[in-house]
Amino acid sequence: MPCESAPFRVRYAETDAQGVAYYGSYFTWWEVGEVALLEELGLSPPDLEAQGLLLTAAESCARFLRPAVYDDWVLVRIRLSEVAPKRVRFDTELVRVDDGTVLATGAMADVLVGLSGDVLPIPESFRDVAEECVERIVLSKKADELFAGPPPGARSVTDGLMVRYAETDAQRVAYYGSYYTWFEVGRNELTRSVGLPYSQLEREGVFLPVSEAFCRHLAPLRACERFRLTTWVPVFTRVRITFVNHILSMSGRPVASGYTVHGCTGRDGRPRGLPPDVTERFALCEETHP
Repeated sequence: MPCESAPFRVRYAETDAQGVAYYGSYFTWWEVGEVALLEELGLSPPDLEAQGLLLTAAESCARFLRPAVYDDWVLVRIRLSEVAPKRVRFDTELVRVDDGTVLATGAMADVLVGLSGDVLPIPESFRDVAEECVERIVLSKKADELFAGPPPGARSVTDGLMVRYAETDAQRVAYYGSYYTWFEVGRNELTRSVGLPYSQLEREGVFLPVSEAFCRHLAPLRACERFRLTTWVPVFTRVRITFVNHILSMSGRPVASGYTVHGCTGRDGRPRGLPPDVTERFALCEETHP
C-alpha cells in the first residue's frame, strides 16, 4: 500500500534561478518518502544501521511533470513496488497538497550494504510487503544504450572535481543527490565549450528545463576525493536534448553514470524548438530517441 510523508513546504534554498524547485531537490524529497515508508514498516534507517546494515541508492530517477515553486505545500507518496534478490524498488510521486496535482514521478533502486561494504541479500521482511517479486529491477530501459559512450562526432568535455564535505552524508560518502549537481557542472561546461553558455541562451530567451534525470551508482566517493566527470550529448531532437555523464575516480575506477533530458522552452515556459545554432554547435544529426 502507498505511504505518504508528512506535508512540507518547498524552501527557498531548494529553488533555482528560474524560481522553481531545483531538479536535484526532488531526490532529497524521495528520501523523505523512503524514510516515512520504512518507519511505517518498522524498518527505520537508524534501526538498520544499529544492525550494521545500510539501505543505499544503486539507481535513482525522476520525471518532472509540472514545477513545484517556493512555499508550495507538497508531500511524497511512495510504495515498495518490487523486490529482487539483492535490490528493492521504491516508486515515488511528489504531490501538491492544495489540489492533489502530481508534480513529478520517480523511483529508487536500493541495495542493502553491510559493514564490509558488500551487497547483501534482501531480507524476507522486504519480500513480504513488496507488491511484486522480480528477478531484476530496471528503472531506465535506455540507460545502457546511452552509457555505451559518445557516438562518433559527439562533443564532450571532461572536468576534474572534488567532493566537498557538504556533498557527503552520514556514511562519509558522497550523497547520491549530489551527483545531479555535478551533472549540472558538466553540461554547463559542455555548452560553454561550444560557445553557448547557459547565460547566453537565457538572454536569447532559450531555456532548457530538466524533464527526466537518472543516475546509476557503481562505487562510492569520499570527502575531498577528486574525480573526473565527462559529459557529452549523444542525441537530440527538434525539441529535446540529452546530456550523458560518466564519473571516474582519479585511478580510473567507474563511479557513476547518469543522464538528463531537457526540453526547450521560451521565456513564457511554452515548448519551442531548439535554435539552429544549438544543433549546429553540437554537430549531430537530428534523430528520434525513445
